[in-house]
Amino acid sequence: MQIRITCVLAVMLLSSVSFGQINNHSPYSRYAFGELFGTENAYYFGAGGLNIPTVNYNQVNIGNPASYSYLLRYKPIFNVGVKGEILEMNTVSDQQVTNQLALSNFTMGLPIGKKGGAAFGIRPYSTVGYSMIEPASDPHTGVFTYNFNGSGGINRVFIGAARKLFDKPYIAKTDTNKLKHETSLSIGVNAYYLFGSYSNTRGVDFADFTFLDTRSEVTTQVSDFMFDGGLYYHYRFKDKKRFTNRSATKKDSTIKAKYKYQVRALDFGLVGSLASNMKAKRDEFVYTYRSTELAEFLEDTIKYSINEDGMLTLPMSFGAGASLTYGSFRFGMQLRMQDWSTYSEVFEGTVIKDLLNPSFDGTFGVEYQSASDVTNQANSTLSLGIYKMGLRYRQTPLQINNTILTEIGMSFGVSLPMRFSGSGSMINFGVEFGERGTTNDNLIQERFITARLGFSIMPGRFDNWFWKRKYN
Repeated sequence: MQIRITCVLAVMLLSSVSFGQINNHSPYSRYAFGELFGTENAYYFGAGGLNIPTVNYNQVNIGNPASYSYLLRYKPIFNVGVKGEILEMNTVSDQQVTNQLALSNFTMGLPIGKKGGAAFGIRPYSTVGYSMIEPASDPHTGVFTYNFNGSGGINRVFIGAARKLFDKPYIAKTDTNKLKHETSLSIGVNAYYLFGSYSNTRGVDFADFTFLDTRSEVTTQVSDFMFDGGLYYHYRFKDKKRFTNRSATKKDSTIKAKYKYQVRALDFGLVGSLASNMKAKRDEFVYTYRSTELAEFLEDTIKYSINEDGMLTLPMSFGAGASLTYGSFRFGMQLRMQDWSTYSEVFEGTVIKDLLNPSFDGTFGVEYQSASDVTNQANSTLSLGIYKMGLRYRQTPLQINNTILTEIGMSFGVSLPMRFSGSGSMINFGVEFGERGTTNDNLIQERFITARLGFSIMPGRFDNWFWKRKYN
């Protein structure tokens, strides 16, 4: 009952928040259809976004849809999160600081039977937001400025499903059973509906009023489906016996040995998507105008078109990762690649291509948890917390002034249980310190601090959903 009340309150609180309000402030979001929004939630964000080779029963991980089959039976999970960012933009001579706060994910996961799971929700897919002025001069026209402005973004509603192809369960040591291996393989798929619009405005303003200023306003609307899939393989070794009192040895039989078993496991993940042709429409208005200190006056229309049918070609993507669990630690790494050189926009037979390159993202992350039994009152909330750190490096698809832009980031995170709920509900927090670009070659360098706060809410220990009772 408590989980139902919590979910209703969360929906009422966040129903007025629009994902369309998420706006970027990076000048580099003017290329293609904006800056891509990652697939990680606040939990995985703290470990550098490591979400291909990791699954958690209390997290909806759209980064690898095969993870849905590992949700706890009868325990649906609800994830909601917000994102805040402070962005510092630097050139050789100027500096500007902006900030933003917005809803980042709204998802729900549902276990289906013993080997299946599903998920659905809404998340941003890409964001556009920039405003730049570049002064210039010419011997014939004198001083003038280039103006670049953009806003908007694309959202995605998704539904996904997964199923374990095989699952050999783990049997703990008892009087009648011995420790055995655990192994499982799962496959999953996500279906997305992408929708939204973004606008790009470019203009030339002359200081001399005798020259006509020029402006181009282009708005692109996207509405279509795309798919991706994933595989996840889990292998758990026989637990290793670790002595907790070092004085106990085989030679000293007078001291009773105390020990506990260490979990050891290997996990592998694969994700990918095929190239997609997204249906789109475009409005374009190109005109000249004369400006004064008080107003602008339209002079001539160069081009005016609405609802031009077109298509955006999104490149295929691939990702792979592996993680190792050893006792209280989990180490993992992953790599994502996408060939953005194949990206194109076609409207009314006209092909538009930004000069983009293949991109790749490399991530290394580590997690630590000293205790995992939430029901044991001897375990403190801090000892039950999951502490994370991550490093990532990205070669972006952007090459400007013969310089390929790269991005680096270091992240930290913590996930603490909501012990009052008596369930696997958690509060997740992650923060990343990063840098993108350079001030060389007349470019802009960005330094940012990004924070994610998320809540993972699930039913209590004795509150089973979708469970058919034998007796009323």
